[in-house]
Amino acid sequence: MRMSWSQLKNLPVETLTGKKLGHVIGLVIDPETHDVVQYEVKQGLGFSRHALLIGASQVISISVEKMTVEDLYGQAKATTNAKNAEAATPTLSGLASKG
Repeated sequence: MRMSWSQLKNLPVETLTGKKLGHVIGLVIDPETHDVVQYEVKQGLGFSRHALLIGASQVISISVEKMTVEDLYGQAKATTNAKNAEAATPTLSGLASKG
């Protein structure tokens, strides 16, 4: 199954055990291979720019209803500042706002 950005944008994200993590706000793409490397997931409501960067290898499934990912708790800290992520690697949301 293929999904467009409009289908993926704002898709709810939760862990395999049902913990709600937020919703998809961007993608980090490898410019050489064109592969999705990470999904940028906004947590909670409000204007905070803190987001989770979920590695593509941590995604268990994606459907039109939700993205299911591995449980991240107890592993290395996954929370990062989205500004730093955008500076290091452009995200689709960052690119869309420039165009």
